[in-house]
Amino acid sequence: MTDFLPYRLCAIDLDETFLTRDHTISPRNLRAVRAIVERGVTVVLASGRMHESILNFATQCGLNTPIISYNGAMVKNPATSETWLHDPVTPPDAVRVLDYCEENDLHLQYYIGGEVLMKSRNQFADLYIGRTDSPYEVIPDFYQTVAPLATTKMVIVNTPDGTDTLKPIFVAMLGNSLYITKTSEEFLEFMSPGVSKGKALAKVAQRLGFRAEETIAFGNGQNDIPMIEFAALGVAVSDARPELLAVADRIAPGYEEDGVAQILEEIYGL
Repeated sequence: MTDFLPYRLCAIDLDETFLTRDHTISPRNLRAVRAIVERGVTVVLASGRMHESILNFATQCGLNTPIISYNGAMVKNPATSETWLHDPVTPPDAVRVLDYCEENDLHLQYYIGGEVLMKSRNQFADLYIGRTDSPYEVIPDFYQTVAPLATTKMVIVNTPDGTDTLKPIFVAMLGNSLYITKTSEEFLEFMSPGVSKGKALAKVAQRLGFRAEETIAFGNGQNDIPMIEFAALGVAVSDARPELLAVADRIAPGYEEDGVAQILEEIYGL
């Protein structure tokens, strides 16, 4: 039956793509994903979130497939606990971001060992934890603790205007030494330069025996651009970032309109 599927591999971003405004899966989106899984489609969740904060959504969807997390810095199969990919930021590169944040009193988060490490619990931490429900730890001697360590990614949480202002500053300062992207209006994220959701999805496709031509992907943010470009059909929800809308093959209704489900229902005849 899978020979007749239009796309056999489906990658879906979570926040502001698949999840509702209150960060849950709508009944319609859930039904659609479960239906295509039953037909033989391999569905992979691909998020900027850490692996641990994606697991619950994978379970709700009945998935036992690898998860792309940290914007592609990690691919891990929860069914086997096998890590297929992990590309962290090295301490020398991380410290350049850390130093700037210390000097300018910015809220910076490190991601180490399945936890979010932060200097203090403030309004920006509350925003992040409230949105992602990620496990975290407050480290009072933050600089001394994290400076020697590699980190899967770093995130500055700030206002939308603040992250817009900071991104070109860091791009000018760091060049190509780190991958810098906004995953939401308030999150400015830093990963190893080789990281992207597109490369992670290519890794998953290769390991599972799929071609790019057999792949559909859904997203909304700057960090989804490589994944959308890799897939044969790259779909952006209508309220996606302009940069993603410009490269998408197709525009779906907005995430609050169950845009993912509407496209899946049409393509797979649900």
